[in-house]
This record gives sequence, C-alpha cells and structure tokens, in this order.
Amino acid sequence: MKINTNLVLFLVMVLLTAGMAIEHSRLAIIPLIIAIITGINIIAKENDEKSEIKKVKIINNDKGEGNISIIIGVVIFLLFIIVIASLLGSYRIETGTGAIITEVNGNKVPITDVGWHTRTPLLTDVEKYSVVNNNIYFPADYLELESRFKGDAQSGAIGFDIKTTDDKVVDTGAVMSFEIVDLIQFGVKNTHPQEQLQKAYDSLVFNYLQSQSSEKITTQITSINDELYQKLKESKIEDQFGIKVNSVSLLRPTFTKIALDALAEKQAIQAKSEGELNAAKNRAEAIETIAKAQKNQADILKNVPQEQLDFNAKLALYDTLKGSPNVIWVIPSGQPVVLTK
Repeated sequence: MKINTNLVLFLVMVLLTAGMAIEHSRLAIIPLIIAIITGINIIAKENDEKSEIKKVKIINNDKGEGNISIIIGVVIFLLFIIVIASLLGSYRIETGTGAIITEVNGNKVPITDVGWHTRTPLLTDVEKYSVVNNNIYFPADYLELESRFKGDAQSGAIGFDIKTTDDKVVDTGAVMSFEIVDLIQFGVKNTHPQEQLQKAYDSLVFNYLQSQSSEKITTQITSINDELYQKLKESKIEDQFGIKVNSVSLLRPTFTKIALDALAEKQAIQAKSEGELNAAKNRAEAIETIAKAQKNQADILKNVPQEQLDFNAKLALYDTLKGSPNVIWVIPSGQPVVLTK
C-alpha cells in the first residue's frame, strides 16, 4: 500500500491548526501555512498526473481524485476562516484585568469576567485595562527621562521644575499608585481615561508643590507625601475616574543645577553688597570719629592764649626737624639761646 506523505502531512497540519485555533493560540498560523502549501502541492501533482493518463479507466478514477482536490480546497478555506475567527474574533480577560468592548452600534460594554470572550472581527474594538497595581507619574515621561539620565545628581533634570514659594526652583517628580474600582466610570464615562487622568493628576500635583517651600520639598518628603495623598483623596479625582488612590510618593526632589548656580550667584552678589555696605558704614563711622576728635581738640584749644599756641607750634616744628642732618639752624643775632640737657 502506497502512502501519500503529502496527504498525511496535510491531514496532520489540519488537525494541529484546528486544535491550536480552538485554544486561541496565535501560533495556529504556522501549521495553517504548512497545510496550505501542502494542499497546493497535492493539487498540483494531481493535475500533472491527470494530464498524462489517457485510458478510460484511469479517467474514471480521476473523477474521484478530482473530488480530493475540491475537498482539500474546501478544508483549506475552512481552516483559514477558523484561524482568522479565532485570532480576530476572540480575546481573553486575565485576572486583574478588564476590558471595554465597543460594539458595532457604538455602545461601550465593560467586560470583567475572566476567560475567553468572542466578538465580531473587524467591526468591534476591544480596549484592555489593568485594574490593579497601576502607576501614573508626574511628569508623564518621568520613566523615559530616568532611563536616559546618566549625569550626577545636579546635571540631569529628570522631573519637573517647580518654582517654590521662596522663589527657588526644585526639580522633582511624583508617582501615584491606584486601582480601578469602577470600570464603567473609568472607561465608558471618560472618552480618553488615561489622558484625562494624567492631566488631572499633573494639575493637582503641580499646584500643590508650587504652594510649598523648597526646604520643605527637599527635606520633609514624608510630610509632603502625606499631604499630597490627602489632597488627592479630598479632590474629585477618584469619583471622576472610578479609581482608588493607594499611595503617592515624591521622587528625587533636588535643586536644579541652574537653580544652584543662580543661588550661588545670588549669595555672592549679596555677600559683595553686604561687604560694600559694611565698608561704607565703617568709613562713615571713621569720618564721624575724626570729626568728633577735631571738635574736642578745638574745644580744648579755644581757651589757650595765642602766644602759647605759637610756642607749641614752634616746639612741635623743632621736635620734628631736630633729628634731620639736612637742617641748618640759623640763630638771629642778639637772640638768647637756652641749652638744656
């Protein structure tokens, strides 16, 4: 008995494709392609044999073999439909996930039951969501910036620049952990829930941080986390999006390099200004002291006779010049000279 290996391979690939399609495996496309190639090969060989056989008996047998070609073609078509329907017409909901399916008429229906579900291929859309352990970052591209960050703590800004109440700039980020508790509120009543939630979260965090001092943001992180958590709880963000906020944490709060440079320049200018102010103050005090001394001296000399003042002046001049070898002393004739030891 002659065994047609192509036919056996075709039947095996058909069964394998059908089984994998039932399991909704995307790998079903592989045995499907092999089955199609094998089927085309069988039909081609059969057509070649038919063109060579001339006898009536063989021709009668060809009708049966022609039926095989038709059957193979029908099987390939049915397999193709099954695989396409399996891949495009079904989806799976896993534990911790949910989905919003947009039906043909435009209605949005939440799906939370775990397992496989069917839909109309190409005419319906399915949007899947993780309902637990979700994180949202401020700013939205924080993780991308962090992955590209390779500088030291001051040369790379990976958060958002916040101008604080004390007129300084702090670079920081924040992450909020949440879960979806109402999928209808989240995905049906909000047309673009992820984008809308991101904007609402960014606005709330930004406004809060701008109302704080730089010292508090950079040194009292636990306090900031608690206050920010309360702000989120008190806001309408949970009701608006059908979520539950579990925690919020500030990420890497630090002064930016530009802010630090500006702060150092400001301190240098301030120190210089204070130095100039102190120097001017000292000069003013010195002038005032000299003026007071001159006034006191004038008050003392006001009651001294003029002759005594002239004598004191001459005596002072003598004391100044007496040690100089370049001074010639001339004593007028007839003037008394008094020598003292």
